[in-house]
Amino acid sequence: MLRSVIAAAVILAPSIALGQDKPISVYFHPGEVQQLNDAITAAMSAQGFVQVLKPTPGALTISFPEKITVDKGRISGSTWSFNVAFSRDGSSLGIAAESCNEKKITDCTDQLMQDIRSAAGVP
Repeated sequence: MLRSVIAAAVILAPSIALGQDKPISVYFHPGEVQQLNDAITAAMSAQGFVQVLKPTPGALTISFPEKITVDKGRISGSTWSFNVAFSRDGSSLGIAAESCNEKKITDCTDQLMQDIRSAAGVP
């Protein structure tokens, strides 16, 4: 019985390893809104991205190419509008326009995580 379990483990191990997604290495260059930076960093951590402390070969770089605009609503709270630029090894991979309300920030970070996967070429 033990031999059967070991044989199955040896046979299945490569297919299990291939079925797992390789984590995406990401360098996030923060913007001027700390609350937004914290939310993006937390979302990347929760969704299994590997964050690197500086741009490294092969890592996806995420940055804000322009100033983040802030609309301070009396009832709805602040809404940030911004572009996020994606690049790897000095080559631009595109820009995504985002808008985040501080009261629904997870909606924004969820969309941004999908945009990061798309820029990285991961379905």
